[in-house]
Amino acid sequence: MKKMILSILSVGLISFGIVNADEVGEEVDLSSAVITAKSCAEKAKELGSFELLSSCPPAEAAQSGYVIYDVTENTFYAIAPKNVYYFELDEGFGGNIDAKGKIVGKEGDLPVLEVQEYKISPKPKAGFFKGCL
Repeated sequence: MKKMILSILSVGLISFGIVNADEVGEEVDLSSAVITAKSCAEKAKELGSFELLSSCPPAEAAQSGYVIYDVTENTFYAIAPKNVYYFELDEGFGGNIDAKGKIVGKEGDLPVLEVQEYKISPKPKAGFFKGCL
């Protein structure tokens, strides 16, 4: 079942930078990168409003694919469908991912990240802090 999910997982690609041939194989260490949809990432890039990334509806990812936005490098990465499962990205959608991996290729001029280690922190549910104060 997991292998089937991996094989049908298609991810969208978008980036601010161009991936050079010498960047393939480069190690990437992401901390608190946002899991979002390609269509929302494109809108955020176009409007310069990155608040759209955390308010993006999960249905957008089903249509346009998943991307990870690295706040530090101001770059969007696709996820190579090898070690991360679709249902995990869906559960963590709008939340954060800490990941280590390497750039394994490009599609056009955009990076594809093969994640080797990761931890997904889902977006807190509404009312999560209610009654805590």
